[in-house]
Amino acid sequence: MRRSPKVGLSRRVAALACGTLLALGASACGLGIDASPRLVNPKQVPFGLLRPSTPTTSPAFAGQYATIYLEGPQRLVAVSREVPAPVTAARVLAALSQGPTSVEASEGLQSPISTAAPLAIWRIGTTSLTVNVAKAFTTLAGQNQAIAVAQLVYTLTALPGIDSIGIRIDGKKAKVPTGKGTLSGGPLDRADYATVAPI
Repeated sequence: MRRSPKVGLSRRVAALACGTLLALGASACGLGIDASPRLVNPKQVPFGLLRPSTPTTSPAFAGQYATIYLEGPQRLVAVSREVPAPVTAARVLAALSQGPTSVEASEGLQSPISTAAPLAIWRIGTTSLTVNVAKAFTTLAGQNQAIAVAQLVYTLTALPGIDSIGIRIDGKKAKVPTGKGTLSGGPLDRADYATVAPI
C-alpha cells in the first residue's frame, strides 16, 4: 500500500522537530557534549558553579619545630617546641619564656630565664642578636643568672646564622655572669657556657 506524500512529510517534520527539541533541551541543561576540550564563556556556566566553595573544616595549624634549652639537674637540656611558621628569633624567645611544660617540670627541668620575661629582640646584627630581659633578671642568684644567659645563648645560636648574643637588662647595657665565673658585656657564645653544655 502506497503512503500518502502528506503522511511522509508529516513524519519528517515531526522527526526534525524532535531533534530540535532534544538539542535545545541539552543546551538548556548544561554545556553540551564536545568531542574535544574547548573554552567556555563564563556567562554560559550555570549560576553558582564558578563561585568559590567555602571550606567546611578549619585549616590545620601551620607550625614548625624549634629547639629551646632548659636547665636540667646538671646541664642544659634541649627540648622541642612547636612555633608558628616561619621560625623567627622572636617566636623562639616567646616559646623559651613560657618555661617547661608540666611533664618537663615533673622530670626536673627548670627555666631561670622565664622569670625574666618578657624577652625581646633589642637589635639584630649580621651574625648576632641582642636580647632585652626584664629587670627581674637581677633578682636571680648568680648561678641562676649564668644558667639563664646560657639558655638564651644556646637557644638563639641554634638558629641559622646566629653565632653570639648580647644582653640588655631593662633596656640598659649590662655585664652578666658566664659559665667561667667571670662577668662579660658580650658578645657571648656557646664557649662561654661550655660547663653547662648539653651532653
